[in-house]
Amino acid sequence: MLEWVTFAPIICLLICSSVALPSQQAVNASNDNFKQQTQATKNQREELVPKTTRVYKMGILKVPTNTRLVRLYNKNGYFLKISTAGRLRGTRRIDNPNTLIVMESMGPSIVRLKGVVSKTYLCMNDEGVCHIMTQPSDECLFKEKLGANYFNTYASYKYSGKNPGNITQEFYIAIKKNGKLKHGANTAMIQKSVDFTVVPQKKRRSSG
Repeated sequence: MLEWVTFAPIICLLICSSVALPSQQAVNASNDNFKQQTQATKNQREELVPKTTRVYKMGILKVPTNTRLVRLYNKNGYFLKISTAGRLRGTRRIDNPNTLIVMESMGPSIVRLKGVVSKTYLCMNDEGVCHIMTQPSDECLFKEKLGANYFNTYASYKYSGKNPGNITQEFYIAIKKNGKLKHGANTAMIQKSVDFTVVPQKKRRSSG
């Protein structure tokens, strides 16, 4: 009788514990359900922005907040030209239709440059080489910075800090003295070739 009285509280405690505490299997199932719900929410958010450009990972806006019709005049005496024919280069003729550029604001001091006639975007790859794309990607984003000399510079946003060739470690859009676009790896902020003046243009009214 004494032994039963001694072990009775212990048996009662074990029974109560088994009822109150969830099984390990139930805990694992609950954790798996939570992870699935979290992943589903994340997938829904990512579906809001196309994954083809990876821009969404940078916090850059999908739609421009502002657009300006401009021409970009380089300090070496050339207008930046965005066309589908031939190599990218500058031209001294302001009346060249390929010098008309739509500057799209994609974030604080972040822009895209789109040719009005060619309907293509000026972009830059990881080696600092400029190229064009019909559909914009993160390689078409540039950091716009106004220098102390009141000229703007345009450096690759995606590959910022990855150019060991200069102090700022930036790949800049630049036009050489012969009008050709300079390799971004050979550019530096102190060079005339990276300096541009933004020349605003009046937007054309659509007829009809």
